[in-house]
Amino acid sequence: MKDCKGLDKLWVVLSNLAIELANKNILVPEEVFERLRITKALISYYLLDEHVGLEKLRDVERELNYIQSKLFPLCDEELLRKYLDLMEKALRSELNIEFPLDKSEFNPEVKKVGEVECIRIKVNSYIDIDRLKDLSEWYGVIFNHSSEDNYKITIEGSLDRVKKAVKDFSIIWKLG
Repeated sequence: MKDCKGLDKLWVVLSNLAIELANKNILVPEEVFERLRITKALISYYLLDEHVGLEKLRDVERELNYIQSKLFPLCDEELLRKYLDLMEKALRSELNIEFPLDKSEFNPEVKKVGEVECIRIKVNSYIDIDRLKDLSEWYGVIFNHSSEDNYKITIEGSLDRVKKAVKDFSIIWKLG
């Protein structure tokens, strides 16, 4: 997984500060919580998408600085020192805290590109790859084992051929 240069841990520290202030009945601007949600999404996006560059971290840092500027004036001196120390440790990756990564349930195997459909179905038993190749040739679609596990099959091809293959293939996966 990619490194966030401590900004993920800094997000956790600022989020905890916002919660602690709210628990002390100090009015925290709603904008702080909105920006924390946006920043969490940006960090998750950076960590999960291998194509996202370091420029996204600049956006995260800018948002975290803004959140910090809104939260610090609300703190008393003791709380401010406590969280400044935590932030310093977070940026040096000395804190043992986990960023709550938002992982999407989106599956890249199930897709539609132009006229090509791809679906995934679960089977009760393992189907040999040679049998899947035979089915591929017979129906004019591509049968494969899912990258998730061998008890899921992907079928890729034109919509009408995929529908026919699923209809006929359903006998195999129901009995298997």
